[in-house]
Amino acid sequence: MKFTTKPSYYQVGGSLTNNAPNYVKRQADDDLYNGLKAGEFCYVLNSRQMGKSSLQVRTIQRLRNEGIACAAIDISEIGNRGVTPEQWYAGLLRILENNFNLSDIVNVRTWWRDRNFLTPVQRLSEFIETVLLPNISSNIVIFIDEIDSILALDFPADDFLALIRSCYNKRANNSEFDRLTWALLGVASPTDLCRKQNASSNTPFNIGKAIELTGFDETEAQPLAAGLAELTDKSGEVLREVLYWTGGQPFLTQKLCKLLLENPQLMPNLPPPAARGQGGEEDAAARCQEGEKDKINTSKAWVEEVVRLKIVENWESQDVPEHLSTIRDRLFKENQRIVRRLGLYQQILEQTEIVPDGSAEQMELRLSGLIVKRGEKLTISNPIYQAVFNKELIEEKLEKLSPYSEAIKLWLNSSCEDDSQLLQGDDLQSALVWAAEKSLRNEDFQFLTASQKVILSAQNQLLRSATLETKKAVCDAEKAWIEADSAKQKAKQWIGIGSAVLAASLLAAIGFSTLAYQRFKLAQASIEIEQNGSDALLLAVSQKTENSEALSEALLRAIASGKKLKTLVENKHKLEQYPATRPLLALQIILDKISEQQPIKESLLSQRKMNWQAHVGAVTSISFSPDRQILATAGIDGRVRIWNFSGQKIAEWKAGQQSVNMVNFSPDGKFLATAGRDSTVKLWNLSGKNISQVKGIQGSVTSISFSPEGKFLAAAGIDSSAAIWKLSKLPKLISSSLKLPGHNGLVRSVNFSPNGDFITTLDGKSTVRIWNLSGQLKKTLPVQAIGISFSPDQQQPRFATVTLNGKVGLWNLSEKKLINEFQTLHFDAKSISFSPDGERLATVGIDKTVRLWNLAGRQVAQFEFEENVVSVGWSRDGKQIAVAGSNGTVWLRQVEGLEELLKQSCNFLSSQPKYFTRVSTICN
Repeated sequence: MKFTTKPSYYQVGGSLTNNAPNYVKRQADDDLYNGLKAGEFCYVLNSRQMGKSSLQVRTIQRLRNEGIACAAIDISEIGNRGVTPEQWYAGLLRILENNFNLSDIVNVRTWWRDRNFLTPVQRLSEFIETVLLPNISSNIVIFIDEIDSILALDFPADDFLALIRSCYNKRANNSEFDRLTWALLGVASPTDLCRKQNASSNTPFNIGKAIELTGFDETEAQPLAAGLAELTDKSGEVLREVLYWTGGQPFLTQKLCKLLLENPQLMPNLPPPAARGQGGEEDAAARCQEGEKDKINTSKAWVEEVVRLKIVENWESQDVPEHLSTIRDRLFKENQRIVRRLGLYQQILEQTEIVPDGSAEQMELRLSGLIVKRGEKLTISNPIYQAVFNKELIEEKLEKLSPYSEAIKLWLNSSCEDDSQLLQGDDLQSALVWAAEKSLRNEDFQFLTASQKVILSAQNQLLRSATLETKKAVCDAEKAWIEADSAKQKAKQWIGIGSAVLAASLLAAIGFSTLAYQRFKLAQASIEIEQNGSDALLLAVSQKTENSEALSEALLRAIASGKKLKTLVENKHKLEQYPATRPLLALQIILDKISEQQPIKESLLSQRKMNWQAHVGAVTSISFSPDRQILATAGIDGRVRIWNFSGQKIAEWKAGQQSVNMVNFSPDGKFLATAGRDSTVKLWNLSGKNISQVKGIQGSVTSISFSPEGKFLAAAGIDSSAAIWKLSKLPKLISSSLKLPGHNGLVRSVNFSPNGDFITTLDGKSTVRIWNLSGQLKKTLPVQAIGISFSPDQQQPRFATVTLNGKVGLWNLSEKKLINEFQTLHFDAKSISFSPDGERLATVGIDKTVRLWNLAGRQVAQFEFEENVVSVGWSRDGKQIAVAGSNGTVWLRQVEGLEELLKQSCNFLSSQPKYFTRVSTICN
């Protein structure tokens, strides 16, 4: 049979377009549309990857078709960490201005500053009442996406929610507010979003309409069957089996359908038809019935096999784009409720379903996507989640969490009668300290209470003894007062000495006054430059791509702030020392938006980004050669390819490793190492000849790393293992290896330090361990990391870690101590990597975006892509990054500094007659 169905019929992750044939319309589509059309405040709060963004896109289009004006605000674009209330509310106002094309009516910046006597939320409220409503005659809906971003703000956003509520309350006295309503979308609960305890009277949620966004049912999901029709005439039966396994979860359903299209070879063959007899029509009907049953059984077996091989087994290495990893990290997130949360999930696994009670732990599990409400009960969302996050995994995690795991296990097994297992002394004290402020399981409460009861009688005895000691303590107290009076006299003498020291300090302060004034002026200039850069950026990101005039105006502002920054940092050679970086970010993003306009891109701007299709399916790894001439890619299609920087393929071979998880150049650039799903590590020359291979660890190999001088190769695997091999001159791998034991599950990565004297491992539980080359564990870092990277800067040797919630930590390389940390914009970070010059850090999240930061924690660039980013590699000179996409695309992206960004920007605007005079003044 010839399979010709296009794999692109299904989309895994991201928002679907308005005309996407695989969009599944649900009850929520009509509920949200009808609610907003009727002027109701609506909110869609649910777990990630449930289709909220696609729902918003469709709803906006339907409302606009009805003549309703809509604004879509992704609140995460405004930023959170380090953003002041003034900047945050001004950002909202600027986006509203641009979404509703109000720039010709009001100068927002002037309007905002003229009202400095009002609080930021009052100014936004006045803008809505005096500018927005009078100038937009139709009904208005404002969509706020990623509303959970307000949880990361450094200030409470309850006033913003109260503003939404006030818009509803004003309808009683001002009929204009009948035309305005709001829609909030995100991953949070109303309780999470309202930080203040007494906010119930101001929250919009008690007057709003909650839109329930459920998984696909069989009737709704029929558009998905069309993609399977060319593979089987039982597409409806196949879809039914898909929905059984996914529970209708949108992301999983699209992914499983796509996997079925990509793996038709896993479909079992139908049994041969029964031999034809002479029985006539009845026998023929029976054979027909049996044939239908065989087809149904074949559909079940096919879907089950694909689920087992492509999703559940070795799921960490196949979770692209990340979905199960996100759930895992939310489930195991370390907070005060982790014990009770895991205990609650364990209870659902054992009992199948429980009654909802609205507890914080139940809400956390629902927002993770693991459990859903069906009818009046909470239950596991689908069999895939149940297979991945099973009883054994939860029991193992609970045992590792509590300091008394073995004792409580034995006590519970004895029906709570073996008092010898109860805690006493220091053990009980440590357990109580650990349990403080944690939400525990009922079993933990019972165990700790029983332990305290056992020692209660002993405590009473001690209390009697303490009473006798009290009288003695009173006598001791009288002596202490006498000694204190003596100390008071001595203190008077020291006061005289202190006055002399103070006088000397004042003289020193006068000497430093000039330096302090200079620093004040520098800080003042930096703030102004940063603000001007932010203004340019806000103007640009809130414009439609085709609005070239607005982009040019934004670019002009960015050039002006960039020129001031250039003057300010003229003698500062390190990016970390820049007191402001927003002009760099603004220039880069605006130039990118201009480059997207095809006519301009070809004629006026140099090529800043190029891409090509590199593999079928996800590109798992990408690596630049040390000589800066070529790059290598690997993919789940099992192939290795070498490219030049024009996207031309130089070499290609099939690695024979089922799937190639990682590819890495040797330090001299003469050969490659690949890590395979089949447990092998292979070495190749650049023509694709296999030089050597070894199978030294169990399970899929997830990471490989060469030592800087090329004498050693380290590898890590999915089954808690990591190892080091020695390389000979050929190169060849020696048969024996040095094992690194004691990891928790999957080992995500292994990395040699820049001087090769130690290596780090990062395991599936986010633990970073440091080992010497003899395999001895030297240190475990006090951080739960999702990625790690070493700086090549030998003058300031450092390494960086990033946590799942996007916090970056900078560590001293020699002492392994944390020296700085900052929060990025990623809520679900995946990786981090240093640039070759040690000046920049690249972070990757699940939002199809790569962000660059200086080492002070300021963002200096932001690159957005059409696919989820799987891997990022730096060119050896740090002027390019290569990005591997989840659908097989490779991007080669220029990384420019301030000087180059200003040069490109000035050249572009100088070619525009309208801006020639203005830009000449600034640029010259």
